Amino acid sequence: MNADQRAIQRLAYSPSLDGLRAVAVSAVFLFHAGALSGGFVGVDVFFVISGFLITSLALSEIELTGRLALGAFWARRFRRLMPALLAVMAAVVAYSLWEGGAALRRIGDDVLATTFYVANWAQIGEGRDYFAQYESEPLLEHAWSLSVEEQFYVVWPLVIAGLVLVAKRLDLPLRRVVAGAAGVAAVASVATAMWLKGLDGTSITRLYYGTDTRAVGLAVGAVFGALVRPERIVQRVAPSRAREAVGVTALAGLAWIMLTVDGSQRWLYGPGFLLIALLSVVAIDATLGAGRLANALAVRPVVVLGRMSYGVYLWHWPVIVVLNSDRTGLSGPLLGMAWVLVTAALTALSWFAVEKRAPMPSLERPFRVAGYVGVAALLCAGAVVVANGAIASERDAEFTIPVAVSGDDSPPASTDVSEPTSTTVPAASTSTPSTVTTVLATAATVPATAAPTTLPLPTNRPLRLLIVGDSAAYSLRDGPNPIPEQAVFDLPTFGAVEILNVGRVGCSIVDEGAWVFEGDVLFARPDACSGDLRYEADLERFEPDVVLMLFGWPGTGEYRFDDGVTLAACSERFDEAWRTDYQRLVDRLGADRPVVVANIAPLTGVNAEEMEPTRCLNALVDDLDARVFDYQGWLCPDYDCAVSEALRPDDIHFRNAADLQLDVTAALVELVLPIVGY
Repeated sequence: MNADQRAIQRLAYSPSLDGLRAVAVSAVFLFHAGALSGGFVGVDVFFVISGFLITSLALSEIELTGRLALGAFWARRFRRLMPALLAVMAAVVAYSLWEGGAALRRIGDDVLATTFYVANWAQIGEGRDYFAQYESEPLLEHAWSLSVEEQFYVVWPLVIAGLVLVAKRLDLPLRRVVAGAAGVAAVASVATAMWLKGLDGTSITRLYYGTDTRAVGLAVGAVFGALVRPERIVQRVAPSRAREAVGVTALAGLAWIMLTVDGSQRWLYGPGFLLIALLSVVAIDATLGAGRLANALAVRPVVVLGRMSYGVYLWHWPVIVVLNSDRTGLSGPLLGMAWVLVTAALTALSWFAVEKRAPMPSLERPFRVAGYVGVAALLCAGAVVVANGAIASERDAEFTIPVAVSGDDSPPASTDVSEPTSTTVPAASTSTPSTVTTVLATAATVPATAAPTTLPLPTNRPLRLLIVGDSAAYSLRDGPNPIPEQAVFDLPTFGAVEILNVGRVGCSIVDEGAWVFEGDVLFARPDACSGDLRYEADLERFEPDVVLMLFGWPGTGEYRFDDGVTLAACSERFDEAWRTDYQRLVDRLGADRPVVVANIAPLTGVNAEEMEPTRCLNALVDDLDARVFDYQGWLCPDYDCAVSEALRPDDIHFRNAADLQLDVTAALVELVLPIVGY
């Protein structure tokens, strides 16, 4: 190994660079633990380091050998990344088999997307918000960043190989050509992010996960890797006070961003992530070579953490999701310590048993390549099979749901009234959860707005109730053990009631535009919630006897119309559009059946100003020509949602616990049906 090769090795395994990796992965860990709002910036530090090292190593290889051995390059990347990832995916599949529910249903798609390194685009297609809090978090959600990096590892070496030909033909210095191309890529990434966020309907999910919008860190790192030669970096034997001062300032800037930002801030997408990338480059440059900053990051425990940072990143997120407060009985620092210890144990096991022992795939040893491909194929096939089996099992189950609405511990008799068109699920709990005692106690009395009992119950089939609405309605069936969209409930008062709940996240009463918060679209409105014939297909296939309209969004934030005008509730144009579209929908859904409109709960906030938008919307509900269910008064009596432990901390959505959701749905139906005369 000559001097240049030794310089490359020293650069790739620099203790101070490992120290910077340790800082980055710690920030990500704290972000996922809920302790550092901007800790996701650690991922961007990793992007910059990757862009820097990959470019520097590739160019050094070309300068030493005259060529870039793409096969060997990709084999080294595969050997470094895939074995540990396969181990994590195998553990996640095993856990999903044990847990069942939502984890099992989605594991097939998640494993496929992660194996082929397209998880970021898969999550964009799913429309899942990385910064939202869900009660059923995907165990491989963090694989999005691995996908972005791997896409870079595949494409960028090919670009460099092409630039070698360009540089030779134009007789230009290769490093300058590569730096120029990387700079163009960085500018293009920033421009793309700024262009997309200016378009109506572009979500944070698209901006955060997109390879094109997040490539700026990789590209800026590549510029640095092209301009700075490894041999010059490792020759730094005398500390530079100026470089260290600038480096400390850059690290302080990154720390300030991590402490103060959150992912919903729009300035991040474009100029913000460019700033983060530039600060990271300055920090990297300052940590490489001699000096107090480099020595501080080269402390042995920190170096070990940085050297194993890939394993920490892979394991920490599944650990946090699985070992939650409900499962462990822990909270606060004790829960955090449990996460740290379990992650450390799994990372160490992965490092010594998998990462250090995994063989290098090569054409000379095709059985190794076949072994890796075989393991990955079996894992993908197994995940798809068990996921599809779980979905089919839930779809084909042949049980009716008996639901206890009172405090009686004995379940009502179950009547098998399922039809071929309905999906039924296993029985719910046979006693009322204490967490919904207040809600269900209110359901014991028929509301004052109930109509006289004039409508007979069907004799040859269950009574059919269609629930339409937004995420409030959807939260009645979503969760780790979800309630099927269509199911039969056996209720104490009405007997068999078949319910089709087509609540959808992002639905809006106003038939254009979307809700925005702090200038950003929260959720793109689904096509099924748009147009003059929305819900028409549901009416035709289900033929409901009653429709309940449950739109629970409380009016916080603003609404952006298709012409770009953004307004809040209590403004004349918004209120008129909201009332008009609501009445039009009520009239169409109620043309052949009674419709009940739930007003909006809760009145959010702690002061009158924050509550005012919901008050305005509920005043509009009262003006509708429709039967109104006082959902607000039922769920949050006296405007106090604290009495209802059925709600999540956002005071909008129901907790994702199957027994609770079943009991709340039953209580809701017991209140709604008398309003129309049943």
